[in-house]
Amino acid sequence: MKFMNITGSVRVLGAACLLAASTGFAAFAQSNLVITIDTGPGHLQTQMMNRFAAELEARSGGAMTAQVFDSAQLFNSRDAGRAVARGDAGMTILTSPALSRVEPNLNVFDLPMLNGMSVEQRTALVDGALGERLNAALAANMDIVVPGKWLLLGRVMYWSTQRPLNTLADFNGLQVRIPGGAANVARLEALGATAVVMPFADTPLALQQGVVDATMGSTETMLSQNLVDTGIRHAFWDEGIVGFRIPIVNGAYWNGLSADERTIFTTLLNELVMEERVTVIAGEVSDQAALEAQGVTFVTASAEDVARAREILMGIQDGLIAELGIAEDVVALAAAGIE
Repeated sequence: MKFMNITGSVRVLGAACLLAASTGFAAFAQSNLVITIDTGPGHLQTQMMNRFAAELEARSGGAMTAQVFDSAQLFNSRDAGRAVARGDAGMTILTSPALSRVEPNLNVFDLPMLNGMSVEQRTALVDGALGERLNAALAANMDIVVPGKWLLLGRVMYWSTQRPLNTLADFNGLQVRIPGGAANVARLEALGATAVVMPFADTPLALQQGVVDATMGSTETMLSQNLVDTGIRHAFWDEGIVGFRIPIVNGAYWNGLSADERTIFTTLLNELVMEERVTVIAGEVSDQAALEAQGVTFVTASAEDVARAREILMGIQDGLIAELGIAEDVVALAAAGIE
């Protein structure tokens, strides 16, 4: 799947050159934004950020420039958030589970009470009061800024190599790679599987070597990262998680921008995110067809399995909320979006 209307790209100068030149973000020119992401060159997120970098410079008349370092050249998803917080990079985009170690309230999106919500319903949650509450919490905990809307990852499916996934019973004994999130761990354990927290950059080799049997991810990620080559053959959609990616920017960088520059930054980012969301939704159909052509089978959980999963997972929800430290008002904001 290609990002719509891609115009140009900003190529990296090389991670080795950058890191040799500086040990921290402070050594960069204030106007130069170093963006670290873990997706590869063909991924929708990478294409979007290349376009963002080019447009940022154009709209600011050259006052703001950016360099995109993809494929975890600088930092993997486990370390990128901390790198931005301390100023070793200027910006990154991370899934909510990757940031939940710092801000546990982000685990709210993995609670079983949200199972079955549509993409549109979930998007309304992150764009509304719940998203604002979580953005403020992230800013307070990490000295960062969430400068615009969240990117849409899409339906988060389970993908296995050897074992077909036809029912929830097939998860028993499975080693499943996840990006993080204590709620994801509890969800899989309740189904008899073992969750293995692992950065995406390490996932292809882990699948090839049999370190894990399966992984969580979107159709776009499986296709653009060529995970069929690692042995992925089976996909299972349990009507559970719809994922988002959160853009975060170093606080010192943001504070150094003028009001006009911040407006340019946020306006541009939001324009591209809105386009990205449409592309993700439309692309899931074509991505699935392309993966099926490569031999991947797709199964959607039966109504009985969905009901059974909800019953099992709702039984542990109150304990999860308490264990994870999700605030009462955050749960209330999420619950309000279900009604």
